[in-house]
Amino acid sequence: MSEIRLARQSNMELLRIVAMLMVMVLHTGYASFGYPRTVWLQAEPLRWLGLTMTEVYTVACVNIFVLITGWFGTTFRTKGAVRLAIHPIYVTIVLALYVWLAGLPQPAGVMDYVRPIWSYWFVCSYLVLYLLTPMLNAFVEKSDEAALRRFLLVFYVITIPCSFVFADLQKGYSAVSFVGLYLLGRYLRLYGAARLQHWPRWRFMALYVVLMGTMGLVGWGAGMMSQTFMNVFVPFVVAYTNPFTIVAAGAMLLFFSRVRLQSRLVNWLASGSFAAYLVHQNILVRKEYYAYIRHLADVIPSTPLFMLAVLASIVAIYVISTLAIQVVIRMVK
Repeated sequence: MSEIRLARQSNMELLRIVAMLMVMVLHTGYASFGYPRTVWLQAEPLRWLGLTMTEVYTVACVNIFVLITGWFGTTFRTKGAVRLAIHPIYVTIVLALYVWLAGLPQPAGVMDYVRPIWSYWFVCSYLVLYLLTPMLNAFVEKSDEAALRRFLLVFYVITIPCSFVFADLQKGYSAVSFVGLYLLGRYLRLYGAARLQHWPRWRFMALYVVLMGTMGLVGWGAGMMSQTFMNVFVPFVVAYTNPFTIVAAGAMLLFFSRVRLQSRLVNWLASGSFAAYLVHQNILVRKEYYAYIRHLADVIPSTPLFMLAVLASIVAIYVISTLAIQVVIRMVK
Protein backbone atom coordinates (compact mmCIF):
# COMPACT_ATOMS: atom_id res chain seq x y z
CA MET A 1 0.00 0.00 0.00
CA SER A 2 2.80 2.45 0.85
CA GLU A 3 4.46 1.82 -2.52
CA ILE A 4 1.23 2.60 -4.35
CA ARG A 5 0.78 5.77 -2.35
CA LEU A 6 4.36 6.84 -3.04
CA ALA A 7 3.95 6.24 -6.80
CA ARG A 8 0.73 8.22 -6.84
CA GLN A 9 2.35 11.09 -4.99
CA SER A 10 5.49 11.14 -7.10
CA ASN A 11 3.72 11.73 -10.38
CA MET A 12 1.83 14.70 -8.96
CA GLU A 13 4.92 15.90 -7.10
CA LEU A 14 6.69 15.94 -10.46
CA LEU A 15 3.86 18.10 -11.77
CA ARG A 16 4.35 20.40 -8.77
CA ILE A 17 8.00 20.79 -9.76
CA VAL A 18 7.05 21.44 -13.39
CA ALA A 19 4.49 24.04 -12.33
CA MET A 20 7.02 25.95 -10.24
CA LEU A 21 9.65 25.82 -12.98
CA MET A 22 6.93 27.21 -15.28
CA VAL A 23 6.43 30.07 -12.81
CA MET A 24 10.13 30.91 -12.96
CA VAL A 25 10.21 30.66 -16.76
CA LEU A 26 7.05 32.79 -16.96
CA HIS A 27 8.92 35.60 -15.26
CA THR A 28 11.61 35.50 -17.96
CA GLY A 29 9.04 36.75 -20.48
CA TYR A 30 6.85 39.82 -20.19
CA ALA A 31 7.83 40.41 -16.54
CA SER A 32 11.49 40.74 -17.52
CA PHE A 33 11.21 42.43 -20.92
CA GLY A 34 7.95 44.36 -20.59
CA TYR A 35 4.51 43.90 -22.07
CA PRO A 36 4.63 43.87 -25.89
CA ARG A 37 3.69 46.73 -28.14
CA THR A 38 2.88 46.44 -31.83
CA VAL A 39 5.88 48.53 -32.87
CA TRP A 40 8.16 46.17 -30.92
CA LEU A 41 6.60 43.09 -32.54
CA GLN A 42 7.03 44.63 -35.97
CA ALA A 43 10.67 45.53 -35.26
CA GLU A 44 11.64 42.13 -33.79
CA PRO A 45 8.89 39.64 -34.72
CA LEU A 46 10.78 36.43 -33.97
CA ARG A 47 12.01 37.61 -30.61
CA TRP A 48 8.53 38.62 -29.52
CA LEU A 49 7.06 35.43 -30.92
CA GLY A 50 9.40 33.55 -28.59
CA LEU A 51 8.51 35.74 -25.60
CA THR A 52 4.78 35.48 -26.33
CA MET A 53 4.86 31.70 -26.66
CA THR A 54 6.91 31.47 -23.46
CA GLU A 55 4.30 33.54 -21.65
CA VAL A 56 1.36 31.58 -23.02
CA TYR A 57 2.78 28.10 -22.47
CA THR A 58 3.77 28.80 -18.87
CA VAL A 59 0.90 31.01 -17.64
CA ALA A 60 -1.11 27.98 -16.49
CA CYS A 61 1.47 27.39 -13.76
CA VAL A 62 -0.44 28.91 -10.82
CA ASN A 63 -3.68 27.20 -11.82
CA ILE A 64 -1.86 23.87 -11.99
CA PHE A 65 -0.32 24.41 -8.57
CA VAL A 66 -3.72 25.07 -6.95
CA LEU A 67 -5.41 22.25 -8.87
CA ILE A 68 -2.90 19.85 -7.33
CA THR A 69 -3.99 21.03 -3.88
CA GLY A 70 -7.60 20.28 -4.80
CA TRP A 71 -6.66 16.93 -6.32
CA PHE A 72 -5.29 15.75 -2.97
CA GLY A 73 -8.05 17.41 -0.95
CA THR A 74 -5.74 19.12 1.52
CA THR A 75 -7.01 19.32 5.09
CA PHE A 76 -6.27 22.29 7.34
CA ARG A 77 -3.72 21.67 10.06
CA THR A 78 -2.24 24.23 12.41
CA LYS A 79 1.29 23.08 11.59
CA GLY A 80 0.57 23.52 7.91
CA ALA A 81 -0.60 27.10 8.44
CA VAL A 82 2.44 27.82 10.61
CA ARG A 83 4.74 26.42 7.95
CA LEU A 84 3.10 28.60 5.30
CA ALA A 85 3.66 31.64 7.50
CA ILE A 86 7.25 30.75 8.43
CA HIS A 87 8.41 30.14 4.85
CA PRO A 88 8.33 33.81 3.72
CA ILE A 89 9.83 34.98 7.03
CA TYR A 90 12.77 32.57 6.74
CA VAL A 91 13.34 33.31 3.05
CA THR A 92 13.27 37.07 3.67
CA ILE A 93 15.84 36.79 6.46
CA VAL A 94 18.16 34.69 4.30
CA LEU A 95 17.80 37.02 1.30
CA ALA A 96 18.34 40.12 3.43
CA LEU A 97 21.65 38.59 4.51
CA TYR A 98 22.45 37.74 0.87
CA VAL A 99 21.68 41.30 -0.30
CA TRP A 100 24.00 42.67 2.36
CA LEU A 101 26.86 40.25 1.61
CA ALA A 102 26.51 40.66 -2.18
CA GLY A 103 26.55 44.44 -1.96
CA LEU A 104 23.20 44.81 -3.70
CA PRO A 105 21.05 47.93 -3.19
CA GLN A 106 20.00 48.03 0.45
CA PRO A 107 16.42 48.72 1.61
CA ALA A 108 15.90 52.28 2.85
CA GLY A 109 14.62 51.40 6.32
CA VAL A 110 13.70 48.62 8.73
CA MET A 111 10.16 48.30 7.34
CA ASP A 112 11.57 47.78 3.85
CA TYR A 113 13.34 44.68 5.19
CA VAL A 114 10.11 43.42 6.77
CA ARG A 115 7.68 44.30 3.96
CA PRO A 116 8.71 41.37 1.70
CA ILE A 117 7.19 38.95 4.21
CA TRP A 118 3.62 39.93 3.28
CA SER A 119 4.25 41.17 -0.26
CA TYR A 120 3.53 37.81 -1.94
CA TRP A 121 0.04 37.85 -3.45
CA PHE A 122 0.14 34.07 -3.93
CA VAL A 123 0.96 33.34 -0.29
CA CYS A 124 -1.90 35.49 1.00
CA SER A 125 -4.45 33.93 -1.38
CA TYR A 126 -3.19 30.40 -0.78
CA LEU A 127 -3.27 30.85 3.00
CA VAL A 128 -6.91 31.97 2.80
CA LEU A 129 -7.69 28.91 0.67
CA TYR A 130 -5.92 26.68 3.20
CA LEU A 131 -8.02 28.12 6.02
CA LEU A 132 -11.18 27.41 4.01
CA THR A 133 -10.35 23.79 3.14
CA PRO A 134 -12.39 22.22 5.99
CA MET A 135 -15.55 23.91 4.69
CA LEU A 136 -14.74 23.18 1.06
CA ASN A 137 -14.08 19.51 1.82
CA ALA A 138 -17.34 19.27 3.76
CA PHE A 139 -19.19 20.81 0.79
CA VAL A 140 -17.65 18.26 -1.59
CA GLU A 141 -18.51 15.35 0.72
CA LYS A 142 -22.15 16.41 0.97
CA SER A 143 -22.51 17.07 -2.79
CA ASP A 144 -22.95 14.49 -5.48
CA GLU A 145 -21.34 14.83 -8.90
CA ALA A 146 -24.24 16.73 -10.43
CA ALA A 147 -24.39 19.27 -7.61
CA LEU A 148 -20.64 19.88 -7.67
CA ARG A 149 -20.66 20.20 -11.46
CA ARG A 150 -23.53 22.71 -11.35
CA PHE A 151 -21.72 24.75 -8.73
CA LEU A 152 -18.53 24.87 -10.80
CA LEU A 153 -20.44 25.89 -13.93
CA VAL A 154 -22.23 28.71 -12.10
CA PHE A 155 -19.02 29.72 -10.34
CA TYR A 156 -17.06 30.12 -13.55
CA VAL A 157 -19.90 31.65 -15.55
CA ILE A 158 -20.03 34.41 -12.94
CA THR A 159 -16.40 34.81 -11.89
CA ILE A 160 -14.64 34.63 -15.26
CA PRO A 161 -16.27 37.72 -16.81
CA CYS A 162 -16.45 39.53 -13.46
CA SER A 163 -12.72 39.00 -12.89
CA PHE A 164 -12.01 41.23 -15.90
CA VAL A 165 -14.31 43.96 -14.59
CA PHE A 166 -14.07 44.06 -10.81
CA ALA A 167 -10.76 44.67 -9.01
CA ASP A 168 -11.77 42.38 -6.12
CA LEU A 169 -11.34 39.30 -8.33
CA GLN A 170 -8.13 40.63 -9.93
CA LYS A 171 -8.20 38.37 -13.02
CA GLY A 172 -7.61 35.33 -10.82
CA TYR A 173 -5.04 36.85 -8.48
CA SER A 174 -7.30 36.22 -5.49
CA ALA A 175 -8.43 33.61 -2.98
CA VAL A 176 -11.84 33.46 -4.71
CA SER A 177 -10.19 32.11 -7.85
CA PHE A 178 -8.23 29.60 -5.77
CA VAL A 179 -11.46 28.30 -4.23
CA GLY A 180 -12.81 27.54 -7.71
CA LEU A 181 -9.59 25.82 -8.75
CA TYR A 182 -9.52 23.78 -5.55
CA LEU A 183 -13.06 22.52 -6.14
CA LEU A 184 -12.26 21.87 -9.80
CA GLY A 185 -9.27 19.79 -8.71
CA ARG A 186 -11.51 17.78 -6.38
CA TYR A 187 -14.06 17.28 -9.17
CA LEU A 188 -11.41 16.04 -11.60
CA ARG A 189 -10.04 13.62 -9.02
CA LEU A 190 -13.42 12.24 -7.91
CA TYR A 191 -15.34 12.26 -11.21
CA GLY A 192 -13.53 13.79 -14.16
CA ALA A 193 -10.64 11.32 -14.31
CA ALA A 194 -13.05 8.37 -14.39
CA ARG A 195 -15.26 9.94 -17.06
CA LEU A 196 -12.23 10.58 -19.28
CA GLN A 197 -10.47 7.29 -18.64
CA HIS A 198 -11.12 6.23 -22.26
CA TRP A 199 -8.94 9.13 -23.41
CA PRO A 200 -5.33 8.08 -24.07
CA ARG A 201 -2.86 10.07 -22.00
CA TRP A 202 -1.30 11.88 -24.97
CA ARG A 203 -4.60 13.61 -25.77
CA PHE A 204 -4.41 15.66 -22.59
CA MET A 205 -0.95 16.94 -23.48
CA ALA A 206 -2.04 17.53 -27.06
CA LEU A 207 -4.98 19.57 -25.81
CA TYR A 208 -2.62 21.68 -23.72
CA VAL A 209 -0.16 22.23 -26.57
CA VAL A 210 -2.77 23.03 -29.22
CA LEU A 211 -4.96 25.21 -27.00
CA MET A 212 -2.18 27.37 -25.63
CA GLY A 213 -0.19 27.40 -28.86
CA THR A 214 -3.18 28.59 -30.87
CA MET A 215 -3.87 31.36 -28.37
CA GLY A 216 -0.24 32.48 -28.53
CA LEU A 217 -0.02 32.49 -32.32
CA VAL A 218 -3.32 34.33 -32.72
CA GLY A 219 -2.27 36.93 -30.16
CA TRP A 220 1.16 37.42 -31.73
CA GLY A 221 -0.21 37.63 -35.27
CA ALA A 222 -3.02 40.03 -34.46
CA GLY A 223 -0.73 42.05 -32.21
CA MET A 224 1.58 42.62 -35.18
CA MET A 225 -1.24 44.55 -36.84
CA SER A 226 -3.10 46.25 -34.02
CA GLN A 227 -2.02 47.86 -30.76
CA THR A 228 -5.67 47.98 -29.75
CA PHE A 229 -5.88 44.20 -29.97
CA MET A 230 -2.61 43.89 -28.04
CA ASN A 231 -4.04 46.04 -25.25
CA VAL A 232 -6.89 43.54 -24.92
CA PHE A 233 -4.87 40.37 -25.54
CA VAL A 234 -2.17 40.86 -22.91
CA PRO A 235 -4.51 41.28 -19.89
CA PHE A 236 -6.52 38.29 -21.17
CA VAL A 237 -3.57 35.95 -21.69
CA VAL A 238 -1.91 36.72 -18.33
CA ALA A 239 -5.18 36.31 -16.40
CA TYR A 240 -5.52 33.13 -14.36
CA THR A 241 -9.27 33.28 -15.02
CA ASN A 242 -8.65 32.94 -18.75
CA PRO A 243 -10.94 29.96 -19.57
CA PHE A 244 -8.41 28.51 -22.02
CA THR A 245 -5.77 28.58 -19.31
CA ILE A 246 -8.09 26.85 -16.82
CA VAL A 247 -8.93 24.08 -19.30
CA ALA A 248 -5.26 23.67 -20.23
CA ALA A 249 -4.25 23.43 -16.57
CA GLY A 250 -6.88 20.73 -16.03
CA ALA A 251 -5.56 18.82 -19.04
CA MET A 252 -2.03 18.96 -17.66
CA LEU A 253 -3.29 17.68 -14.28
CA LEU A 254 -5.03 14.73 -15.91
CA PHE A 255 -1.98 13.96 -18.05
CA PHE A 256 0.29 13.68 -15.01
CA SER A 257 -2.33 11.70 -13.10
CA ARG A 258 -1.72 8.91 -15.64
CA VAL A 259 2.07 8.98 -15.24
CA ARG A 260 3.50 6.03 -13.30
CA LEU A 261 6.37 7.20 -11.17
CA GLN A 262 7.98 6.32 -7.87
CA SER A 263 10.89 8.53 -6.82
CA ARG A 264 12.08 9.78 -3.47
CA LEU A 265 14.26 12.32 -5.29
CA VAL A 266 11.22 13.79 -7.04
CA ASN A 267 9.34 14.00 -3.74
CA TRP A 268 12.30 15.74 -2.12
CA LEU A 269 12.71 18.24 -4.95
CA ALA A 270 8.98 19.00 -4.82
CA SER A 271 9.37 20.01 -1.17
CA GLY A 272 11.31 23.06 -2.39
CA SER A 273 8.84 24.24 -5.02
CA PHE A 274 7.18 26.81 -2.75
CA ALA A 275 10.59 28.08 -1.61
CA ALA A 276 11.72 28.59 -5.22
CA TYR A 277 8.78 30.91 -5.77
CA LEU A 278 9.46 32.81 -2.55
CA VAL A 279 13.13 33.27 -3.40
CA HIS A 280 12.94 34.61 -6.93
CA GLN A 281 9.84 36.75 -6.26
CA ASN A 282 10.99 38.30 -2.99
CA ILE A 283 10.95 42.08 -3.51
CA LEU A 284 14.49 42.33 -2.10
CA VAL A 285 15.83 40.53 -5.20
CA ARG A 286 12.97 40.40 -7.72
CA LYS A 287 14.25 43.32 -9.79
CA GLU A 288 17.71 41.76 -9.81
CA TYR A 289 16.22 38.51 -11.12
CA TYR A 290 14.57 40.34 -14.02
CA ALA A 291 17.73 42.37 -14.66
CA TYR A 292 19.80 39.17 -14.70
CA ILE A 293 17.55 37.64 -17.37
CA ARG A 294 17.85 40.79 -19.50
CA HIS A 295 21.63 40.74 -18.98
CA LEU A 296 21.81 37.19 -20.30
CA ALA A 297 19.86 38.27 -23.38
CA ASP A 298 22.32 41.12 -23.96
CA VAL A 299 25.55 39.13 -23.58
CA ILE A 300 24.45 35.88 -25.28
CA PRO A 301 23.62 36.53 -28.96
CA SER A 302 22.63 32.91 -29.67
CA THR A 303 18.99 32.21 -28.81
CA PRO A 304 19.56 28.49 -28.04
CA LEU A 305 22.49 29.35 -25.74
CA PHE A 306 20.42 32.06 -24.06
CA MET A 307 17.65 29.55 -23.40
CA LEU A 308 20.13 27.04 -21.98
CA ALA A 309 21.66 29.70 -19.73
CA VAL A 310 18.23 30.74 -18.45
CA LEU A 311 17.18 27.14 -17.79
CA ALA A 312 20.46 26.38 -16.02
CA SER A 313 20.03 29.47 -13.84
CA ILE A 314 16.44 28.57 -12.99
CA VAL A 315 17.35 24.99 -12.08
CA ALA A 316 20.22 26.26 -9.91
CA ILE A 317 17.91 28.67 -8.06
CA TYR A 318 15.36 25.90 -7.59
CA VAL A 319 17.87 23.41 -6.17
CA ILE A 320 19.49 26.00 -3.86
CA SER A 321 16.03 27.04 -2.63
CA THR A 322 15.14 23.41 -1.95
CA LEU A 323 18.32 22.88 0.05
CA ALA A 324 17.85 26.09 2.03
CA ILE A 325 14.21 25.47 2.96
CA GLN A 326 14.96 22.09 4.55
CA VAL A 327 15.65 24.00 7.76
CA VAL A 328 11.99 25.08 7.96
CA ILE A 329 10.67 21.69 6.84
CA ARG A 330 12.60 19.90 9.58
CA MET A 331 11.68 22.52 12.15
CA VAL A 332 7.93 22.29 11.50
CA LYS A 333 7.08 18.69 10.65
